[in-house]
Amino acid sequence: MKKASALTAALSGKRSDAPSSVVDDFAKHTDSFSFPCLDRNGKESTSGVDDVTHELEKASLKGQTIAGSAPTAVILSNGSVAADYELNPYRRRGGEERVPTPQASVDDRLRWTSLGSASLQSNFMADALIGSLPQGLSINEREKIFANTPLSPTLSMLSSMPSDKVGSRTLEGRRLRRHVLKGAVIIFITAGYSGKRFIFEKAKELGVRSVIIDGPDSWCQTLQDDKMIEKFIGIDFSDAESVFDKCLAACKKVQKDLGELDGVCTFCEMAVPLVSRIAESLGLSGNSPAAVDAARDKHSTRAKMAAAGLPTPRNMLVQQPSDLKPAAEMVKFPAVIKPIYGAASIGVVRVNDMPQLEQAYKRVTRELAKAHIVAGALQQGEEDDEDSAADQAIEATVSQGNADSWIKLTLMLEEYLDGPEVDVDLVLSEGQAVYGAITDNWPTVEPYFNETGSNCPSILPTKQQQELMQMAVQSTQCLGFKQGVFHVELKYTSRGPA
Repeated sequence: MKKASALTAALSGKRSDAPSSVVDDFAKHTDSFSFPCLDRNGKESTSGVDDVTHELEKASLKGQTIAGSAPTAVILSNGSVAADYELNPYRRRGGEERVPTPQASVDDRLRWTSLGSASLQSNFMADALIGSLPQGLSINEREKIFANTPLSPTLSMLSSMPSDKVGSRTLEGRRLRRHVLKGAVIIFITAGYSGKRFIFEKAKELGVRSVIIDGPDSWCQTLQDDKMIEKFIGIDFSDAESVFDKCLAACKKVQKDLGELDGVCTFCEMAVPLVSRIAESLGLSGNSPAAVDAARDKHSTRAKMAAAGLPTPRNMLVQQPSDLKPAAEMVKFPAVIKPIYGAASIGVVRVNDMPQLEQAYKRVTRELAKAHIVAGALQQGEEDDEDSAADQAIEATVSQGNADSWIKLTLMLEEYLDGPEVDVDLVLSEGQAVYGAITDNWPTVEPYFNETGSNCPSILPTKQQQELMQMAVQSTQCLGFKQGVFHVELKYTSRGPA
């Protein structure tokens, strides 16, 4: 009998041993319209897995461009090249945005040269901003601001309507929602890369009066020329310490010019911590800074999930070499060492024993210590040969980088999880999931977990999809999220979802 390939095994998965009551309880509150991946009326079948994976395994990913809306070379009215993010070629699935650097691709070098270092520092908001943001407001401070913030005409109209009718999945419900949305004033903080133009085209179609705050040379200023948005406001991002105050002042100016605001949001991940603080300072609806910050910190995320009783891999912080042995004894092998913050995908490595852990720790710590904030973004430093230099004191390498002044570079050792990996994309409204979809990820290339591809809709068994969807919803809720669009990465392990 032919042995199943790694891809077939990953996509097929294993049957769940979770109690049926848990899944059934979740099923009562979902429907196939909002969660098309959970169509319980159809017959469950995995007979097509072999056929699908056979074709996928024949596909060559080398040299393929990123699917979806790619960045375009936007030329401003003065003839100069607009500032625009590049897409990370190693994050094909998520379209991860990154700042152009001269050390990267040919396109990156061309954009870097055309813009110049000073322009890049002014135009890109990235990791350097995070450490400079103020703490979130206290409950009393937040309540006082909300109590003294008048409702906009749009929000007043919305509050007067029956919530069940506005939220209903009917033609009448959609008509009401679009009627309320027409004329709403919404500020977008950073536009992301130029491939996201369609977001603002759709907003215009729905009657939204969009205002974008971004770098002074951003590609999105052309949207104002095209009358796609109400206004473009250029902000110099080079001084991270002043960005929050500048953005808040710009929002208040929009409020004075266009009337009461209906919302402030972003579709750029790097701007989410800033947006959460701007929203609460203006008395607008949004997720709390505490929820956003917890989601960015892997160790904090795990702690909150454990406190909520959700499945959580064994993990332990590693802040110095002496932490390695107790961490290994607690987590066991195989394990994964990673920074508690994303850190531009630097330093996520699988280790199978203590020697590998010690070697990986030296390498990851050295990479992080040499990382530089370049034009506001964390960039990996150049690697040394792994010889005696790797055994030098960590302090000797820290001086070669500057990232530690902005980003918490603490590491975490975490239990390695087996099984197929999935992406669960959710939409939350008033703390409840109103839409969800599951994408199967193909096996990554270990030990560095490089991506290979994905397929959607998921072809995992329906029961497993229900458990994964429930886990994703509960994970966002336990962090304190109330609204927005979320991307949750999970695995269906031999012990269930995690």
